[in-house]
Amino acid sequence: MDDKYTYKIFKDVLLDYVKQSFAPEANIEIHNIVKNNSFELECMVIIESGKSVSPNFYLQLYYQEYLKGASIESIVAEMTEKYNELQNEDFSSFSMDIGNCMDKIVCRLVSYEKNSRLLKEIPYIPFLDLAIIFYCLVVENENGIGSIRISNKIMAEWKITIKMLYQIAICNTEKLFPKVICPLQSMLEHMLESKRKEVPEVFDSIDSYNLQYAEAPFVLTNKKGINGAAAILYPDCLKEIGNIAGEDLYIIPSSIHELLIIPDDRHILPEKLKKMVREVNASCVVSEEVLSDMVYHYSIEKNIIEICS
Repeated sequence: MDDKYTYKIFKDVLLDYVKQSFAPEANIEIHNIVKNNSFELECMVIIESGKSVSPNFYLQLYYQEYLKGASIESIVAEMTEKYNELQNEDFSSFSMDIGNCMDKIVCRLVSYEKNSRLLKEIPYIPFLDLAIIFYCLVVENENGIGSIRISNKIMAEWKITIKMLYQIAICNTEKLFPKVICPLQSMLEHMLESKRKEVPEVFDSIDSYNLQYAEAPFVLTNKKGINGAAAILYPDCLKEIGNIAGEDLYIIPSSIHELLIIPDDRHILPEKLKKMVREVNASCVVSEEVLSDMVYHYSIEKNIIEICS
């Protein structure tokens, strides 16, 4: 470790190497990016003339690769390849014009309290103890999802209201990321067997399982398994699950990616569920992916979801 660069020196050296790999007029800078739950990362962006999209190259992650033995040259080669792949997918001149983004606007569900700093800069809608925020989907392929967070400035340029933004986003999100509901145990078994991170194809809808006879808890997410907690916002989603289960529902915020659903058979104590959520969030969930320490309850009769008091 003694012959390794410190993080500060590593950043400077990496920046010099990357600049040597691109034309002198390329704009290569290091910025602080505020991620979910106010988690900050430093990233490098590369913008060439006539191109408007660059991946965020998170420097702390590359530094960990460096400490494990990766050379500066290999890291630069990896970054260059990733950058070129994005440009080759016809996103090099991606425009944030509203006409180009209309069918790409999606929403996510995040903690209100943990993102209070971020929420000052972006449009959002309060929901329980959470916040609905908005992104523009730039790329979606086998390597993952790339998106641009919609800021107050972008929404002002689009000249649309927050209500219009939500109506567009919820329609797109449900279409692009269809909901999935299935028993937790069954999903884990299939994912372990196939060694895939995405939700297995067999779980393609609520109708994949008869929830009346399947064993709880159930997982509510989307087909990609990414930011799947937003599926709770889809019209009539909880009503459909509740009607099939034949019970009111407890909703447990497992993470920003999925929720656990447990039918309320009147034998479950909300206090125990809350304790479990707090313990799991503290010990098992990556801090950036924590959604809430609360537990929610959905009433079929009232068709409303509330925080368990």
